[in-house]
Amino acid sequence: MELVAIPGGVLRMGSTAAQVEACVATWSPRLIDPTWDVERFRQWILKEFPQHPVRVARFALARFPVTNREYAAFLAVTARALPESLAAAEPDDHPVWGVSWDDANAYAAWLSGRKGRVLRLPTEAEWEFAARGDADREYPYGDAFDPALCNTVESGIGHTTPVDRYPYGASAFGICDLAGNVEEWTADCYAPYPGGRFIADDLVRLVGPEYRILRGGSFALGGDLARCARRHGRHPGALFRFTGFRLAADEA
Repeated sequence: MELVAIPGGVLRMGSTAAQVEACVATWSPRLIDPTWDVERFRQWILKEFPQHPVRVARFALARFPVTNREYAAFLAVTARALPESLAAAEPDDHPVWGVSWDDANAYAAWLSGRKGRVLRLPTEAEWEFAARGDADREYPYGDAFDPALCNTVESGIGHTTPVDRYPYGASAFGICDLAGNVEEWTADCYAPYPGGRFIADDLVRLVGPEYRILRGGSFALGGDLARCARRHGRHPGALFRFTGFRLAADEA
């Protein structure tokens, strides 16, 4: 695992009202499920509102998500459940998926013991800062969506890809695969941003008001979920089971 040092800074976390409406206008006609109407979609995006400054301390983040090869080494010495990606014998250099938030934390604790360094899931703010920096980018690679730079449903691939396939889709810090491929667990539970309101959407009705946040979208989902500001949870539907993770560490 390669850790990249991310300098501290001030993140403009989330989206402004204008950015929310721009996202709704751009993506609501392109949603992969026709039952997701405009107002329902707007509620999901309003979880990003309001945009607010967050000071992010210096930290380190893995350049790539955890791969099947890396996770298999963990399974060889633990009793954790076999994730779907390994059950399907997907390639070693593809990201592991089908892991729970608890699985991801168990892996972090195991690897911390092997590396002699505390490793953990990134916070939401750390993940977003690694993706967009202080430039307020819409995607890690820029403001315009490009299916040639990430693996989302628009790319037409239909399965995971090697974690290093999209070097030109990396963030300004050189972090790869933050958009698409598999969704990534963060350390945080959903809560409204300061000055925002709690969004009691269909996810709350399905899984309850407290759920862990995923970031980045996946190969099975649309480019709206690959936006740097997008925050969501583990929906029980089959299209949302492609959950993986990457690790972070504190930096002095």
